[in-house]
Amino acid sequence: MLVLSLSLIFAAANARGAEIKSAIELSNGYRVDQLDWNIAGNLAGTNPNVLSELTWRDIEIYQVNLGLKALINEGFYVRGALGYGWIFDGSNQDSDFQGNNRTGEFSRSNNGTEDSHVVDASFGMGYQFTLISGRLRFIPLLGYSYNQQNLTITDGFQTISTPGVTPPVGPFPGLASTYKTEWFGPWLGLDLIVPVNEKITLSGSFEYHWASYEAEANWNLRRDFAHPTSFEHSADGTGLVLSLGGRYAFSDRWSLALTMNYQKLSTDPGIDRVYLVNGAISETRLNEVNWESFAILIGITYRFHIEWPLSNSI
Repeated sequence: MLVLSLSLIFAAANARGAEIKSAIELSNGYRVDQLDWNIAGNLAGTNPNVLSELTWRDIEIYQVNLGLKALINEGFYVRGALGYGWIFDGSNQDSDFQGNNRTGEFSRSNNGTEDSHVVDASFGMGYQFTLISGRLRFIPLLGYSYNQQNLTITDGFQTISTPGVTPPVGPFPGLASTYKTEWFGPWLGLDLIVPVNEKITLSGSFEYHWASYEAEANWNLRRDFAHPTSFEHSADGTGLVLSLGGRYAFSDRWSLALTMNYQKLSTDPGIDRVYLVNGAISETRLNEVNWESFAILIGITYRFHIEWPLSNSI
């Protein structure tokens, strides 16, 4: 989408000429995620209302981001970002219940999260407005985002056991289950830019997201489940993405950047579709999915101007 949009921008600029102020930013830093979901015993959301619940806590991630911004003739504005993260720590809990409201817990395992990664992409475009003699710039935006979490559950340890139904209390070998999530959809947002002086610029952004949620799991130790797709999740959700940052320019083209990002998305009830090894398919209610993420990133930004059609001004 970003490449296509920039191609259209340059095509339009080529027809009438344009000044394009651009910035490329490479950043890296620390991110921590929380994720949970639970299902009911049937499609009506009963029998019991929470049958199984999975939670991932303190998923620690080393994140690398590449961002691009472009301002055309001091008005039309485009920004895009692509990120990749390596999960290096985190915990998982898998609980099953017999009664409503998480009562009668008959199975619980506490596990690790290793060999996992995340992928993030976002694109937005809008028009810049300037107030207070250029001391405040705000940009209403329309965009689209895609987020992916590839989680592997390892180092199984049974903490609540039912004889004949679950493994005994203690570690159990061979756990390598996977759960892959995808959040994607449009968003509306607002960017704020506050130039403090010639060297320091503060910024903030707000985005409201409408997200489709899809997930696919492979529960490798369940012999009654099909493999490699044991079950799938689908639902619709909404959420917020917030960002605060600052930049310090140490030359005309180069600056250091510090950014803090926070996002929280949740789904409405959806579908949990289970594929059994005998070929049968069963469905129950996916009650909810919740995802929360916080990141702090440090980066370096390179700014450049282009006069289109191209001249010697770069």
